[in-house]
Amino acid sequence: MMFIGMYCLASTADLYLSPALEFLVVRFNISESLAGVTLLAFGNGAPDVFSSISAAGDHNSDGSIDATKSVCILFGGTVFITCVVVSLSTNASSEGKKITVTPRFFIRDVVFFLITAFYLLIALLVIQEINIFISVGLLLLYAIYVILVVLQSK
Repeated sequence: MMFIGMYCLASTADLYLSPALEFLVVRFNISESLAGVTLLAFGNGAPDVFSSISAAGDHNSDGSIDATKSVCILFGGTVFITCVVVSLSTNASSEGKKITVTPRFFIRDVVFFLITAFYLLIALLVIQEINIFISVGLLLLYAIYVILVVLQSK
């Protein structure tokens, strides 16, 4: 069932999301790198965001919202996708297909992923809450990442 679900998601993205992104890139004359880290990320992550908002709807006994479950859902999905992509890439390269990766872009993405994962780990284990400061920190990390992608694409 998981493979059927993944196939359906991939075919839907191929039929609807990719042409829409291609149109926006051509129409607004933005780089493919910028579209990948903004528009594609929003389109790909929207279902995850809505499911985490739904999971955060559970209230604690004092009436506050428990965001730990929603953050864990998002982080678990990120780790799952990362593992799937790495395993499929490794499998494809062992079958004789050559996969070329630009080292500085790969290192940039891995470093930002690790920084964000460590930031969330500290927030969940040490601070034990997601407050406005943690949220603004995540937005700042994302803004720095987007700026770095734009600067490296030029």
